[in-house]
Amino acid sequence: MPAMSQPGPAALAGELSALPELEALAARVRAAALAAAAERRADFLAPGTAAALPADAPEVADGTTPWGNVREILERGAASAEELALASALFSYSLRADYPSAPETERARAESVLWLAAHTRLDPLSAVDATLGDRAAALWSSLAQVAATASRSEAVVAAAALSTSASPAAARARATLAETSSEPMVRALLHKPSERPDRLSGELAPSPHGPVVTTLLALTGILFVMRGARLLGRLALAYKKPAALKLTERGLELEHRTELLGRVLKNRETIVPVENLARVTREVRFSRLGLYAGLFALVIGSYIGMGLIVDGARVPGSSPPLLGMGLLVIGLGIAIDFGLTLVGDEARGKVRIVVIPKKGPKLCIGALDPKSADAMLSAVAELPRQSVQNP
Repeated sequence: MPAMSQPGPAALAGELSALPELEALAARVRAAALAAAAERRADFLAPGTAAALPADAPEVADGTTPWGNVREILERGAASAEELALASALFSYSLRADYPSAPETERARAESVLWLAAHTRLDPLSAVDATLGDRAAALWSSLAQVAATASRSEAVVAAAALSTSASPAAARARATLAETSSEPMVRALLHKPSERPDRLSGELAPSPHGPVVTTLLALTGILFVMRGARLLGRLALAYKKPAALKLTERGLELEHRTELLGRVLKNRETIVPVENLARVTREVRFSRLGLYAGLFALVIGSYIGMGLIVDGARVPGSSPPLLGMGLLVIGLGIAIDFGLTLVGDEARGKVRIVVIPKKGPKLCIGALDPKSADAMLSAVAELPRQSVQNP
């Protein structure tokens, strides 16, 4: 395994799985680091300084890795950037044993981790997302709670670590810390204007219906007419509704226009103030697949079942072809609705955002880039209002 020219804990984390004594090495570094945090030894891993290992610290057979010998690093300190990155990545990996767990355990561990990050050479937070994966959400949440009442130096370190993480969990923790911290420097670090996307460009889409309304529209054939007309307008008349979504101090601003045959028929701007925002969500991939599959199965079952009943009973005046045609229209409406609202965007790698105000109609913007949409949701989550939710 080749050594890295510019090592760092996060980059090194991906290589740890190849170490034969990974669990034992991580546990040994963990024991030494937590002992240093408990004794407040700021010289932990300083060159020429031996770490104080508890009597029950796990033993390792050799300790040799491509980036240094772990036993020697703990005995004499980290002599290079590679050795320091190795110790930091191993400690971050060892936190998998603490997250998730009981809230008091998570908070106590976050206090130790933050002290080590702020007062020693160890860098336990850079590799958290890489080593913990989904478990990192619990650590980021605990870290924000601890940093809110920590010293200025520790709070600044926590804010810097949260700002460098791209995970949604870290974004929520940033919003929490920004609201609860009384340190101006911390709040300034967490409210960087550059983090907010200036503009999202997409298309105004119909607001998604609930399961009951979708079922009624499908069974009455209205869904077929609505979606069929929209599809015909797009293909034959170049009917479009391009839209742009912006997040400003006033709230969410939506600019959209209606185009037909290349000509603009209407321009409109809608503003949803921050205090009027109830929820902003990104549509989950194939979120309504179960509903559509159930409706389609209902149509097929009804067609076959009714066909058998009609053939058996031969009730005078019945018309199986008309019955089948009606059910076919329902099935086509379901298929078109599913295709236009979900498959179209997913096939292009796009998503949609639904803005739900406390008062007024819902707004839906589709054909959005997933990364830009997530950045917008993170920015909305950081708005200083607990009433705005971002599930």
